[in-house]
Amino acid sequence: MALSTDSRFFGLDLNQLKADVFKTWQKAPQWPPLSWLRPEQALTLVPTQGDPSVVWESGAPAPVGKRSPEFWAVEIPEGMVLRKTLQLPALDPQDCASAAQLEVQAISPFPAADVLWGYAELSRSSQAVRLQLVLASRTQVEPYIQSKIAERQLTLAENAAPLSQPEVWVFAPQRQPIVIQGFGEGARAIAGRKKLMLNAAGVGVAGLLCAAIAITPTAQLRLRAIEAVHAYEGMAAKTTDVVGKREQLMQSADKVAGLSELLSERVDSVKVLSMLTKVLPDDTALQSARVQGNKVTLVGLTENSSTLMQKLSNEEGVKDVRAPSAATRLAGANRESFTIELTLDNKVFGPSLKAEEPPPAATPAQTSEAAAQPAAPSQEANATPVVPSAAPVPAQTPPVQSPPPANANQRKGPTLGGSKSGPSLGGSKPAQSQEERK
Repeated sequence: MALSTDSRFFGLDLNQLKADVFKTWQKAPQWPPLSWLRPEQALTLVPTQGDPSVVWESGAPAPVGKRSPEFWAVEIPEGMVLRKTLQLPALDPQDCASAAQLEVQAISPFPAADVLWGYAELSRSSQAVRLQLVLASRTQVEPYIQSKIAERQLTLAENAAPLSQPEVWVFAPQRQPIVIQGFGEGARAIAGRKKLMLNAAGVGVAGLLCAAIAITPTAQLRLRAIEAVHAYEGMAAKTTDVVGKREQLMQSADKVAGLSELLSERVDSVKVLSMLTKVLPDDTALQSARVQGNKVTLVGLTENSSTLMQKLSNEEGVKDVRAPSAATRLAGANRESFTIELTLDNKVFGPSLKAEEPPPAATPAQTSEAAAQPAAPSQEANATPVVPSAAPVPAQTPPVQSPPPANANQRKGPTLGGSKSGPSLGGSKPAQSQEERK
């Protein structure tokens, strides 16, 4: 199977594309925005008649600097050259050079090894290009160039370095230089490319510096953020125990808050019983009292249930007193059977969350006094009384116990029920004496 050497991709000639891109970049230094990257160079021009002068490479006069230009050119007489004007289509400069070379080969009266030629663009439009073509004989031009080099060397100091190869110029009618190829124009082209590269490198460095200046604040902020993150991580590592204890404390506080909320929704049964004992009259007997949250359901017997409901409604913290069913009175009975439901206010009947205060600590003086009091009887007990031997020792009499107070065993308070067999809410009963309990 034969390998294809056609460099086409989807009908596009890659070699031609590469050549076009290369030509475009070669013309880039000539663009107005980039022309300053390759500044025009100065030369010392030795004319056919007159003294040498400093000119730009475009042929325009240049001011004399503090030092002489590095390159120089020699103008050859008009009698040594042949001229021809060419009219070509609008070609690129590289294509124009190829067309001029083909024209020289076609019209040159000199041998191929003896011909010297050069060209310059006289004008350019979108449709055509006019070229000025110049031909000369090497055998005539080189002796003339050598004589100019010798004259130039004599004008310099004795210890001066030897002159480099000069360029050979011929001027067009518009005073535009035409460079004859094959002499010192290559050194100037190399120097121009070096300056172009140095200037481009300087522009690149300046661009990098501007980018660095623009990025520096952002980079500083990022570095500070990274440093802050590291510092935070270090502080978090050092305070791990404290943070754990704080979390435990917060969890405990949440639990206490939840417990307080649950307790606030309940009522204290002791307070409820105390209120019922105070409010219910003596003719009322409770059969059951059910507490569900802040709802209380009372079932019992009373002489007038409406009066009982009115008394309960007037009590502080009691609201929504109602009878889910009508009160009933059995035949021959003097009391009504009632069922009453009421709602209690948690602020009044809720459980008390205050902790009991500890007893006050004894002062040092009270402590010393209490310690000294039990020591007195022991000293009296240990002391031996001195009595006569004849006197009889009286027998020790037992201490007389004082009778208990009359009302020590008596207690009054609310009781459940009104019968003798058990307590009742709404009445009181004297407590039994100690002898009756025995």
